[in-house]
Amino acid sequence: MPHITLECTDNVDMDFHSFFEELAQALVETGHAARLGIKARKVTTDSYYIVDGCEDYKMVNLLFRLREGRDESTLRQFSEIGIGLLEKYLQKDIEHKAIIISTEIKELIKDRDITKNAIR
Repeated sequence: MPHITLECTDNVDMDFHSFFEELAQALVETGHAARLGIKARKVTTDSYYIVDGCEDYKMVNLLFRLREGRDESTLRQFSEIGIGLLEKYLQKDIEHKAIIISTEIKELIKDRDITKNAIR
């Protein structure tokens, strides 16, 4: 854990690999995420409507799916790490007022949500 999904419109231009590397390192450094459990992916869409339909607008949502049990301050820390890195990587779009960025955390319930990791 965590499973990380970066959902974005197809007009977002950033170094996704570097973003995921930096995000993984920051999460591991908190002591609340194991490197062996981190899985990250980008999901893009070319069908979207933002604010008034302007096709130049962009959207990014960083979704963390985590095993339940972390306290509220840790969850907040993960969100702050995520939003901080999004701000770093998307600074130009933010300055041009062309993007909406967000984070989201979903907790996975033990014995209901099952993971089997064969990489170990």
